[in-house]
Amino acid sequence: MSQNAPACIDSRMTVLDIVSCHRATEAVFKAWDRRAGACICCQALFDPLWQVADRYGLDLDRLVAELNAAARLPGAPERADGSGIPIDPRPREKQHGCK
Repeated sequence: MSQNAPACIDSRMTVLDIVSCHRATEAVFKAWDRRAGACICCQALFDPLWQVADRYGLDLDRLVAELNAAARLPGAPERADGSGIPIDPRPREKQHGCK
């Protein structure tokens, strides 16, 4: 996916939708955890992004821009079914740093 590709992540998507489709975005959420004062993937996994930003006082436009940039990173593993949806090659239990 090129850096000029259209945005694929929008504020109506849930954290789970975003991380499931674009594993590279997990690092973005981890970077924003400090600003939020909580683990976003742990505390807001089923919430839409706009609600996460509202709850934690985050800059929604900047967060969406960073997530889209991460989703466009080259070299992300893709599914064997050709869907183009990136996958995380790590075992499921190591994909999230939360316990």
